[in-house]
Amino acid sequence: MNFKAYFFDLDGTLIDSSKDIAQATNYTLQALGYSPMPEEEIMKHVGYGGRKLLEGVLGKSDQELIDRAVSIFREYYFENPVVYTQPYPNAVELLEKLKKEGKKLAVITNKYENVSKEILKKLGLNDYIDMVIGGDSLEEKKPSPKPVLFAIESFGDKPKDTLMIGDSETDIISGKKANTKTCLVTFGYGKKDLAVSYKPDYIISSLKEVLTL
Repeated sequence: MNFKAYFFDLDGTLIDSSKDIAQATNYTLQALGYSPMPEEEIMKHVGYGGRKLLEGVLGKSDQELIDRAVSIFREYYFENPVVYTQPYPNAVELLEKLKKEGKKLAVITNKYENVSKEILKKLGLNDYIDMVIGGDSLEEKKPSPKPVLFAIESFGDKPKDTLMIGDSETDIISGKKANTKTCLVTFGYGKKDLAVSYKPDYIISSLKEVLTL
């Protein structure tokens, strides 16, 4: 564990939230008069923020419609964020170990900040996390390096001492642009081939492998 700071994506990296995201999305679709979609189709659009998710499943660019969808989705999801959601295997043990080692831990996600914090709280993970940056926390979100750089500067660390961990190309791109080391997890929702094409420094199939990097 040579890194001083570890930054984690949330959905598909620390937590398996697919069922709750799918339920919130289908609630939104039905509220707008659309048919529900299979979970696996919905999850193809996860990782780029709530608005992009809804644009993807609706297949629309009508901003008024998307605004309505975002409002419905956010209200439902914030009230029901952890019905089925659970940490991935080894997530709690990893965070606990890193925290005991004095590492700085951040969650950097394109999910809304308020619901991200609520999920971490309900799952008992918030005590391990020093900072949460959501897709709406700053003026730019991943794949921009700004959320990663903001966390590095806030912790007073250096990019070379930081590891960005995630399941999609947005995580790898944002880390590389910020000059951190990057780690791709293969069990999440991201497009693996696309993420691999950006040449992450590490590729792992289990969170426990983070301890060996």
